[in-house]
Amino acid sequence: MNITDLVTGGIGSKAISAIAKTLNIDESKAKWIVAAAVPLMIAALNYNSKKDKAQEESIDQALQNKHNGGILDSLSDFLGQGPSEDGDKIVHHMFGNNTDMVKNSISSKTGISSAQIGTVLATLAPIVMGYLGKQKQTQSSGGGLGDILGGLIGGGSNSSAGGGLLGSVLGSFLGGSSSKAQDSGLGGLSDLAGEFFNKDKGDDQKGSVLDALAGMFAK
Repeated sequence: MNITDLVTGGIGSKAISAIAKTLNIDESKAKWIVAAAVPLMIAALNYNSKKDKAQEESIDQALQNKHNGGILDSLSDFLGQGPSEDGDKIVHHMFGNNTDMVKNSISSKTGISSAQIGTVLATLAPIVMGYLGKQKQTQSSGGGLGDILGGLIGGGSNSSAGGGLLGSVLGSFLGGSSSKAQDSGLGGLSDLAGEFFNKDKGDDQKGSVLDALAGMFAK
C-alpha cells in the first residue's frame, strides 16, 4: 500500500480518465491535478487527526462506518455519477479555511476554473476516504488512523518524499517551526507542502510547490 497506488495506480488512473473526460482536458493535465491534490488531502487528514483526540476519533469512525471502502468496488459507477454534495463536504472537512486557497491555487496553475477544480476535489475526496477505509477494514493489527496514514505514505519509491510532505504540512500548521514538526515524530522535513499552506507565501511560490508535488507522484 502506498500513495502512488492511489494517485496513478489502478484507482488513480480510473479517476484521471474520468476527470479528463468530464473537464474535456488532456489526461496529462488531469494527472497533474490528481498528483497535486491527493497528497494535500492525505497531509490535511494527517494534521486533522493530530489536532486532538476527538478529531482523530471522528475520522476513524467515518472510515469504520461510512467510508469503509465499498466505493472502490463500484468505482466506475461512482465516477460516472460525478461529484456529490457529500464529496464537497468532505473536502471542506479536510481543508477547512484553506479550501478556497487550494482550489484557487490549482486553478491558477491549470487554467481551469476554481469551480471545476472544486468538482474534481469533490470527486477525489470520497475515493481517498474510501481507500483509507478499505485499509482500515483489512488492517489486522488493529492500529489507528496514524498507522493507516503512515502505511500509505511509507510505501513505494516515493516514501521519503511522502514522509517529508506530511512533516512539512504539520510543521506549517503548527506555525512553521521545523523543531515542532520534528517533535511530532514525523521528522525529515522538506518544507515543501508546508510552503504551500504558509499564508505568507505568494501565488507563484504556491504554484511551484504544486509543480513539485505533481512531479513527485506523477512521473
